[in-house]
Amino acid sequence: MAIFDLDRTLVPGSSLVALARHLARSGLLGRGKIVGAVARNARFAKRGADESTAERLLAEALAAVAGVAASDVRAAVVDAAADVAAQVRPAMRSIVRRHIVAGDLCVLLSAAPHELVYEVARLSDLDVGIGTRVEVRHGLITGRLDGPFCHGHGKLARLRDELHGIELATATVYTDAGSDLPLLEACGFPVAVRPDRTLRTAAIRAGWPILQH
Repeated sequence: MAIFDLDRTLVPGSSLVALARHLARSGLLGRGKIVGAVARNARFAKRGADESTAERLLAEALAAVAGVAASDVRAAVVDAAADVAAQVRPAMRSIVRRHIVAGDLCVLLSAAPHELVYEVARLSDLDVGIGTRVEVRHGLITGRLDGPFCHGHGKLARLRDELHGIELATATVYTDAGSDLPLLEACGFPVAVRPDRTLRTAAIRAGWPILQH
């Protein structure tokens, strides 16, 4: 099995910017929101996000779409996923292809909305896409989560929720963030990709490979 993080690992920056852009185009998100999203993405692309920052950004994103029909958001998700998949770094695309050829189950695991991660995985030839599930009631997005936030310890929980009985001792995982240490430490073959300071320190200490692609 090969597990890939999305933002700042497969693609530069945050996939949520592409989603915000398409939500704005469809009239589901105000232009002011997209300006803020782009500014935050620039900071995220440079430094990443710690647990509290990630939770705050998620809360802002959920509040922005609360009350919107899930079916309306779906079209924006599909369009955004095409943009995100086109941004996959060539070196990472080659690594994904190598795992596919080897017959490994390839999983995309991200804090981004589950539907977006699913579509990016499909377009990028990965087998499974797992992200943060957002609650929908009576066809409307409530602004609350449906299950754990797929970040930090929650990322490992979401992976186990979706893929029951998985064996991580033989899994390879690629990610950029120190927040993913619970996942990295649970897998047999951790790889740091353009790591933030926390992950770089941990990778050097543990002797994990570091990729700068």
